[in-house]
Order: sequence, then C-alpha cells, then structure tokens
Amino acid sequence: MTKPRHKARAVAPAATLPAWVKPLAAPLVVSAAIHVAVVVTFVAMDIIPGESGPVAAHVSDDVSTSIQLAPAPPALPPPEPEMQAPVPEPVAEVPPPAPEPEKAVEVAEESAFETAPASMPPPVQIVTKPPTQAIAPAPAPASPVPVVVAKTDVPIAGFAGVQVRKARRIVYAVDVSGAMAACLDSVLLELRRSIGRLDPEQQFQIVFFRQELSGEQRAVAIDDHGGRASLLSASPENKRRVDQLLRSARPMGRSAPLVGLKRSLELAPDVVFLLTSNIQRSDQSAASDARILRSLDDLNPISRVSGRRPVVIKTLQFVEDDPTGLMQSIAAAHGDGPGSYVQLKVSDIERPDR
Repeated sequence: MTKPRHKARAVAPAATLPAWVKPLAAPLVVSAAIHVAVVVTFVAMDIIPGESGPVAAHVSDDVSTSIQLAPAPPALPPPEPEMQAPVPEPVAEVPPPAPEPEKAVEVAEESAFETAPASMPPPVQIVTKPPTQAIAPAPAPASPVPVVVAKTDVPIAGFAGVQVRKARRIVYAVDVSGAMAACLDSVLLELRRSIGRLDPEQQFQIVFFRQELSGEQRAVAIDDHGGRASLLSASPENKRRVDQLLRSARPMGRSAPLVGLKRSLELAPDVVFLLTSNIQRSDQSAASDARILRSLDDLNPISRVSGRRPVVIKTLQFVEDDPTGLMQSIAAAHGDGPGSYVQLKVSDIERPDR
C-alpha cells in the first residue's frame, strides 16, 4: 500500500513540466551550482581568517575554479609631514608710477656730536615719497663769509715819523759824541717811544758810537760782552731794561759814524736808523767821505738777484743840516727812496704827536 502512493508522487511532477524545459534544466543547474560555490568561497574567505595562499574552490561536474591571492604588500612607513612653505607677508600694492615721477630723497642727518665707528659707515635711511608729496630739499644755510683783515707781512718800524716797512730786525745807531749834547736827551726820549711801539715779534738793538778823548773809536751795543751782542726781542721786560740803560748815556768826544755803522751791520738787521748831529770827524776831507762810502758799499753791497741792498739805512740829522753832505750821500746810496735823509729840530722831536 505504501509503494503505489510513493510512485504516484514521483511521477506526477514530471508529467506536469512543459516539454521545452527539459533541455534547459541541466545547464541551469550546473550554472547555479557554480555561482553558489563562488559565493560560498568568498564568504568563507571573509569569515575564516588564515594565511594568504591558494584556496580550493568547490568542485562540481569536473569544473574547478581556483583564485590565487597575491601576498600582502609590506607595511609602508607613515608619510612624513609635508613642510609648509612660509606664507609670504602681504605686500602693499605700490601704485604705478606717473609718466615722469619725481622722488624726494631724504637722508637722515647724523648728529654733529656723534661719531660713527670707523669700520662701518652710518646707516642711511632712504624714504621715497609719492610724486604728489615730493618736497624739494631745503638749501643749506650759507656759511658766513670770513672777514679777512689786511695785515702786513712784517711790522713797521719808525723814528720821529720816518717809517720803514718790512722791518723785523731794527738797529738804532746813536751818536753819543759831544756834538749831541744839545739834543741827546730829546733823541733818547724819541728812542724810548720808538722801541715802545715795536711788536713782541720784532727784535732790536742799540749801538752807541763815538771817538774817545784818547782817540779810540768805540761802538758798544747793549749787553755787548766782547763784541758778541745780539738782537733783543721787543718784550716788555727788555723794553723796561733798555729804558734804564738809556738814562746813563753821556755825550763826549768826537763822532765816528763808520765804526757805528760797521758794528750795526754786523747784527744783520733789516733797517738801521743812524741818529747824529753836526758830525765832527777827525778827518773832515772829501777823501774821508769817499772812503766811508766805499767801506759801506763793501759792508752792504747791492744784491745781483734783487738789485737791492740787504739793509736799509735811514739817516736822521738833528738840529742843523749836515754841511759835509755825508749823511745825504749815505741815505741816497743805502736808503729806500725819498725821505731816507731827514733833518729834525728839537721842537720836532718833542712834539706830543710823535
């Protein structure tokens, strides 16, 4: 009883399938099995952990599929953080220059009381202003023009109004013979005034000359020790000392102008003031005058370069004119032009404006 019922259940479905399905049943079943096997394989790979390697797929009806998994790549080190480039500071836009821009440059002035180091020059700040604000630099203040005071190269020397320029070294040759008795005090007074007007940079000396009663001709200078006197600076101390020495001068004897001039020229001065009155020489002939003039030419010759004599001799005759003409001849040959010979009276010497 049981078997017939079973057979009826088995046959009934086959009889119900349409005829066109039978040829397609086998391929569909195989395809479905393959797809199921593939799905199961991928699912098993995700669920069951294991080492990488070949995995056998489900085998069905002599058809097998295998999947080779590549080995896992080695772990790479973490990437280094990228250096970010510094962000440039925003630069203010510079407006385009005008067709002909004018730039005013201002240079920072250094303080007049500060000194920059020698190794590094002081920084210079340059500021460029827009053309519309350009300011022309202020002109530098004009420096004061120095006032040049005219001054002679060499001080002037003078005696009783008779002056000599370029006189730095002065010698006063004073006749202290008896012929000067009437005017010697006045002459010495003017001599003090002349020395008092000298500048400290000038030098001077006084030579007293005469012929003694014994016949000896002498020419003595101040501080003359064995004929080795020198010029004295026109300092206040020397001026006071000379003033005291002049008080001791006493006139006597005869005149000896050549001896006095010779001693004066030995001091190499710029000018000699020959001060005398009524020269009374032992030899008053014309030959004696010529001999004196020749001697002076040898002592004070004319320079071939400049055409002048090195020393200017000014002759000052007191009280009366020299009748011999010797003083006039000396002034004409050794002076510096007109006025080298002057005749003075006592009243002229003692004038208050001298």
